Amino acid sequence: MTRQEVIQKQTDEIMDEFDFELVRKMFEENKWTYRGNFETPSLGELRKLARQVIRGAADEGYCFSGRFSAICTEDSDEKWLRLNLMFTPTSWFIDEGEVYE
Repeated sequence: MTRQEVIQKQTDEIMDEFDFELVRKMFEENKWTYRGNFETPSLGELRKLARQVIRGAADEGYCFSGRFSAICTEDSDEKWLRLNLMFTPTSWFIDEGEVYE
């Protein structure tokens, strides 16, 4: 398989197995929305964003958006890769690093 075929195969498996219903339920229960929208995202919207995040990780190694994050672990010498998708209910990121001694 080519790299792109492996990415597509793993993306399809993630999209088939990931519990988007649970994610949507968490959005509803916590009254979370996405910017500019005051309603709970639909399953289709959640799935679309998750697929975009996975594609971003395949291109850049890591991608996050809308409480989804994805990691692509790859060994280009061995021509091997693994994609992971996560949903994070809570997190905190420091915008800028700090210098230390």
